[in-house]
Amino acid sequence: MISTLLRRGFAIGMLSGIFYLSHQPSIDLIPPLFPMQDKLLHAIEFFVLGIALLLNRDLRPGGIPILIVFLAGASWGVLDEIHQSFVPGRDCSAGDLLADIVGLAASLTLRKPLLGALNPSGGA
Repeated sequence: MISTLLRRGFAIGMLSGIFYLSHQPSIDLIPPLFPMQDKLLHAIEFFVLGIALLLNRDLRPGGIPILIVFLAGASWGVLDEIHQSFVPGRDCSAGDLLADIVGLAASLTLRKPLLGALNPSGGA
């Protein structure tokens, strides 16, 4: 079973990492290999955020409902895009937000096998 501190740290780290990357004027971590590559990276980033949020559903007795997890992750995507609109060299993009939501929804849809693999003793 993954420790509570590790799960909380993972979620805080993901939220902080997304904020940090969004605050950079330009991100060229990976050279462009194909069109729309940035959308795939957004989806992956929010897929992992979805896992981090799922691992922390125990913050409320009985677990946080999946809809609330989705709304929290999607809200972070909206705030991320608004934040980028204030960063020189960045812009607010509906396409990026859509990619964020697709990645988040994918992780929530696959929650049972994902959480089963990450936490064999504790299920989804």
